[in-house]
Amino acid sequence: MKKYDICIIGGGIIGASIARELAKYDINLVILEANARVAMETSAGNSGLVHGGFDPTPGRLNARLNVAGKLRYEDWIKEMEFPYLRIDSTIVAFTAEEMEHVHMLYERGLTNGLEAKEMEIIDAKELQKREPNISKEAIGALVCNSSIAVDPVELTKTLFTNAIRNKAELKVNSKVIDIKKSKDGYEIKTSKGEVINSKFVINVAGHYADVISKMAGHPDFNLVTKRGEYRILEKTEAGIVNSVVFMVPTIHGKGVIVAPMLNGHVLVGPTAEDNVPKDETRLVTQKQFDFIGEIGKKLIPSINMNKTCMTLSGSRPIEPTENDFWIKPAKGDDHFISVAGMKSPAIASAPAIADYVIGLVEKVEKLNKKKDWNPIEKTILPLS
Repeated sequence: MKKYDICIIGGGIIGASIARELAKYDINLVILEANARVAMETSAGNSGLVHGGFDPTPGRLNARLNVAGKLRYEDWIKEMEFPYLRIDSTIVAFTAEEMEHVHMLYERGLTNGLEAKEMEIIDAKELQKREPNISKEAIGALVCNSSIAVDPVELTKTLFTNAIRNKAELKVNSKVIDIKKSKDGYEIKTSKGEVINSKFVINVAGHYADVISKMAGHPDFNLVTKRGEYRILEKTEAGIVNSVVFMVPTIHGKGVIVAPMLNGHVLVGPTAEDNVPKDETRLVTQKQFDFIGEIGKKLIPSINMNKTCMTLSGSRPIEPTENDFWIKPAKGDDHFISVAGMKSPAIASAPAIADYVIGLVEKVEKLNKKKDWNPIEKTILPLS
């Protein structure tokens, strides 16, 4: 049985973010990932946008961490090489009621901590100038100029590469099948037959974070799912939009988008379907495939949805009682921390989520920084 100070369960982008930031401390750190590769679940099925921070409800944890996380991305960009693009977000209104919502989002952005120079409200004439292919029915928009597009899978790999460079251990094909409280932490059994003892557990298991928490004896929360399906268009459609173009957001989501991708393709979606079984969160359905075509045409009438070359589906784990990120120690045990309910804007918040989790650990035990910590990661892999 190998002993660790901290065990992270989950190898998606949030687990990778926490691992990378924890690797700067003088601890024995291990990450357990159930799949054969990292970032194969929720991290692989989303738009990859670091949102500006105007959408989350003021006062909630996800609003605070969204804005803080976006700022912390600047540190990551300086220290590590990964694919990214600075790009505007354009939230398009089609009705007077939606335009009121646009004005509300502007005010919400200021409340959440955005600077006025990061946002502007434009009329239909200016919108047509910036986005010539937008529907002539659009009457105005909110434009946020501080968004960043990333590739979540490639960023996850980069974060783990840097964590491993700083002596963290990553174990793939290591699904957690049992967790028991021990006298000096937790005893964790994996599908490989390994037994790991760790003083702290950080549960970042995506849709299965509630299952892992209950397995450890902490039935503190339950998660529900919202599936979003996308269509990816051929590179021949590149240039159809100049920014990430949104419809006005709805609950649990940032709205439907037509967006340029880092690899030259165009992304259209997502749909939104509640309470999907955990093992069906990556399905693409014919019904939603057709609906994506309809909403893409509503935003950009000239878009050629027949150019669809790929599909993908992602999902958001949602904690329904607080409708916020669930980043908390277990009731009665501050050595078991769950990082759950990682709906959007989790990717935007990722660096700040890591900082927040480290703060929870340090409330229990002081962490000492390594003298030889190396934050620089210049190994970059090409997009597939």
